[in-house]
Amino acid sequence: MFLRLGHKRTEVPLAALIPNLLTTLALCSGLASLHFSLKQDWDKAVMAIGMSMIFDTLDGRAARLLRVSSRFGAVLDSLSDFLAFGIAPAMILHQWLLHDDGVGRLELAAVMTYALCAGLRLARFTASAQGGPAVVKPGAGSYFVGMPTPAAAGAVLIPAMLELSKSIHGWKMPQWSITVFTLVIAVLMISRVPTFSFKKITVQRKLVAPLLVLVGLFVTAMISDFWLTLAILAGLNVLLIPVAWVQRARTRGAEAAEPAPADEATPADGTP
Repeated sequence: MFLRLGHKRTEVPLAALIPNLLTTLALCSGLASLHFSLKQDWDKAVMAIGMSMIFDTLDGRAARLLRVSSRFGAVLDSLSDFLAFGIAPAMILHQWLLHDDGVGRLELAAVMTYALCAGLRLARFTASAQGGPAVVKPGAGSYFVGMPTPAAAGAVLIPAMLELSKSIHGWKMPQWSITVFTLVIAVLMISRVPTFSFKKITVQRKLVAPLLVLVGLFVTAMISDFWLTLAILAGLNVLLIPVAWVQRARTRGAEAAEPAPADEATPADGTP
């Protein structure tokens, strides 16, 4: 996408810039979250992270649709993800959820561990995408290795979304439980635990109508209580991790029982 020195061409097609523009919007949304956190405007701080998730999803789709990619784009995407899904949630945890009773050593360690694990996961993924050691990268098909940073940001902010919910307004998770939950999510990011990827999911024709009804119910729930609905979705994603683990183990067992071709040495999920 960005031209080397000595190349005669001085123009870049606008379509080739669309993925990077979307990534920049995701980065700006992460910066906006930090801004609102410093102003203690918590609903906007969490909403800005949600906007970053939307732009982060769109930039990957745009890159595949337009068939454009670059190392610059991969690095920019990782930097954007680290800010929006690593630093910004950590700021909300530190300044709001863990601040009422004072941020002690354990709470500070949990926040730092979360941000650190997000950075390590993204650094490993970027190194893998650029031809480095493939330590953490998406599985081919239906699984990720470990929890992706956008999903981790949504999960770690469940306590914040529950407190913002108008249905259970005034209730707050105990500080110690938020601390433990943050550490668990941090470890999941750098683990090799399989988590579901919904990028290539397919739906049978007979389930299309029920799915549309479910979407309608989802929209109704969002209108009724936006934050509680998002918290439930994020919680379901976490609860599906044991299911993904069991299903992936069964898939590996079935693959091991079948004779592999002589020239096939890479595991099915693309991990070493």
